[in-house]
Amino acid sequence: MTMDTETFVTPYYEVKGFSPTEKLFVMTDLHGCSQAMSRLLKHYDGSSKVVFLGDAIDRGPDSYGVVKTLLDLDALCILGNHEFMSLEALYPETVYYKNWAPLWHTVNGGDKTLDSFAKAIAEGADYIENKNKIRFPKIYDDYIRRCQSHYLSGNILLSHAGIPAHDKVKFCENPFDPQNFDDTFLWRRPRTALDQYRYEPRIFNDKEVFSVSGHTPMPPHVIRQNYGVELDTGHMIKLAMEILPNGDNTNCRYRIIGTICTEVDTPWYTLEQVKKCVEKELILKEI
Repeated sequence: MTMDTETFVTPYYEVKGFSPTEKLFVMTDLHGCSQAMSRLLKHYDGSSKVVFLGDAIDRGPDSYGVVKTLLDLDALCILGNHEFMSLEALYPETVYYKNWAPLWHTVNGGDKTLDSFAKAIAEGADYIENKNKIRFPKIYDDYIRRCQSHYLSGNILLSHAGIPAHDKVKFCENPFDPQNFDDTFLWRRPRTALDQYRYEPRIFNDKEVFSVSGHTPMPPHVIRQNYGVELDTGHMIKLAMEILPNGDNTNCRYRIIGTICTEVDTPWYTLEQVKKCVEKELILKEI
């Protein structure tokens, strides 16, 4: 394993029978933590397709910076539940769902996002002003309108919250169409070990897939599973994942990149401890 003072990188792990059609660099749930994002991107090779699994905003201090970097990278972006919650506040002319706006502002970190947006606008960023006089940067509109519900590369399925083991999932593409948009796929969380990716692959479009998702904060020792990776470990650890196909796109290998994030909370563990958990499947409290 290579190691520096700010990040760790695991060895490559082999995956048999599953492969993307291109090199992928995957991030998720950065939640306004642009400093952690910059550290993860030290390991980006500059040519892989960047895929972001959603929740760029809220909680951390620099949602604007995270969104801007994703656009600069021409990332393929997937809608997260936090982006979804922001829509009702920022687009009241066209979007109405379940009165998400108060919850977004108070509980889910929307106030931090608006602070970040206001700072960017004060520094000269182009902006949109809605009917409620809320201003937000034009690039956030650009970001939202490029967000997809999922991405399938070969038989690697990338989505925000993952899909259940046995139910068919209908991904909906247009959150600005509240009459037809189903937000179920943004909120799902595995409730038991059987509902994780340990024991069987998910079925999507009638074929087995290797699933990569975020949304549900997982202990570091269980993010790597037999048939998928759950890449969100909460506010204090931020992870990325590099996926490389083999020559004929039948198998692949991946590695995990990680950094400790202090932009929201103060961690109680070290980078070395997290590395051991991810690599050797150890529980943090046992180290």
